[in-house]
Amino acid sequence: MYKGNNKALIAIGTALLVLLTAHPALASQTAGGGLPMDDWFTKIVASITGPFAYTVSVVGLVGTGATLIFGGDMNGFLRALIFLVLVLCFIVAAKNFLAGVTGQGAEITTAYEMATYSADWITDKAAAIRAALPGLVKGA
Repeated sequence: MYKGNNKALIAIGTALLVLLTAHPALASQTAGGGLPMDDWFTKIVASITGPFAYTVSVVGLVGTGATLIFGGDMNGFLRALIFLVLVLCFIVAAKNFLAGVTGQGAEITTAYEMATYSADWITDKAAAIRAALPGLVKGA
């Protein structure tokens, strides 16, 4: 006969029952949820990350930097306002700066894609080493 804590056994049994009978929540295969504001948000994102916004952000960075350097005495509100514009310019310019430096925007790849890319790279390097090995042995 079992001489342990019956409450713990009941809790574990209930948890297993719930886990085994729960219906899995599968992710949707569609891109959007169909909310009324989706189009509006998409337009805002396109406006913020577009080429005009990037140009304005670069001009804003130069302008606010020059104001902070050569502005002289400023009260606290004006200084805070300039820092706010500076931070907003950094945020808008970040996406386009990443795309310009790396050739693509910020992207998170799946583990499977990374593994296949790494395996292909290793296979190519191993084949190149095998092909070059006879020439290296003859030369020695």
